[in-house]
Amino acid sequence: MGTTIVYSRNILILFAITVLGSLAANLIVPVWPIYIRSLGASMTELGYIFSVSNAVAAALQVPSGFVSDRFGRRRLHAVGTLIGVFPPFFYALAANWFDLIPWVILTGVSTGLAVPLRWTMVADDTSAQTRATAFSWLNVAFLTGPTIGPVIGGLIADVYSVKTPFYLCFLVLCVNSPLSLWLKETRREGSSNTTPEATEEPMSSPYLTDLTLFSLINVIQGVATGIFTPVTPVFAVQRFSLDLGFVGLLWAVGFGLSSVIVQIPGARLADRFRKKRVMLLCFMASAPFFGLLSLSRNAVELLIYLFLANAVSGLSWPAFQALTMDLTPASRWGLVNGMSATTFWVGMALGSALGGLLWDTYGMSIPYYTTAFFMFLSVIPALFLREKYSK
Repeated sequence: MGTTIVYSRNILILFAITVLGSLAANLIVPVWPIYIRSLGASMTELGYIFSVSNAVAAALQVPSGFVSDRFGRRRLHAVGTLIGVFPPFFYALAANWFDLIPWVILTGVSTGLAVPLRWTMVADDTSAQTRATAFSWLNVAFLTGPTIGPVIGGLIADVYSVKTPFYLCFLVLCVNSPLSLWLKETRREGSSNTTPEATEEPMSSPYLTDLTLFSLINVIQGVATGIFTPVTPVFAVQRFSLDLGFVGLLWAVGFGLSSVIVQIPGARLADRFRKKRVMLLCFMASAPFFGLLSLSRNAVELLIYLFLANAVSGLSWPAFQALTMDLTPASRWGLVNGMSATTFWVGMALGSALGGLLWDTYGMSIPYYTTAFFMFLSVIPALFLREKYSK
């Protein structure tokens, strides 16, 4: 017999916050690199803009997780969500690419404070048996934005102006931010709310080895993601002369739709088979498709390769997230989620800086080959992960 999972009010609010926040952010995805270039930035400087925001987010996520474990998650999440409302409005007012820097820093602050806490709060409100499925649904909520936001953003940029998506993003975030005030605190107090899998352990315990391995995976895959994400809209426009509406469609289908449709199957794979095995297979199988992006002969091929790369990679997300929590004491979930997010954003910062530099130095194909290399490289630390929690 199947099991019906009933989610708490808190988790449902988190899903709503994640949907709206992701939608707002993805309204500007297809125009953001093009807009930065229109303000006079080279591809290398474009990479630096992405890198600055990612680096700030990385710097704050471990402190955010640590503070949330000690003092609670709700208020810190609300502050981070509120801070993120303002940057899109000021992006649209920039006179040159350098004017963007204070606001991308503020975006990084918002991301660093708020985003990792959402996954931690879901972990707080679920059991080991339901966690992978809950994470998959939160991933679906997160991926709703990439599935429809880029299309809307690209179309309104074509119809009105390249700045219009930034104003719409600001309005959606104004609606989204008050929802965080409806959340209740989820941090677990003491041992009464923990299971045997989540008891407190000394810092020398085996989970530190797992944390190091998860961190390595995050850094490596963050580099891969950071390399191809900023350059792809520019690649699509320069190689195939696409308008912004089609660039939005490319991103919506190639990343958003491809990732969202595999989250529930990914959760079922994680629940049915060993999570580590699912991760290894997905990491290896996705790498070639990232390399094939550079060989696309037309926009349709580019869309197909992008779809397959992100679909195969996205299958691993529920397994990765659930295994991270399975191997970590509940008393340190906030810290570990912060560390996990930090290491990914460190990789993103490095990859963003590297992608534009590779483009300017070696041409538009090399960033995609480098992405494929790093995706495959992430298999190595995954091989050494434990399969289950043990003291």
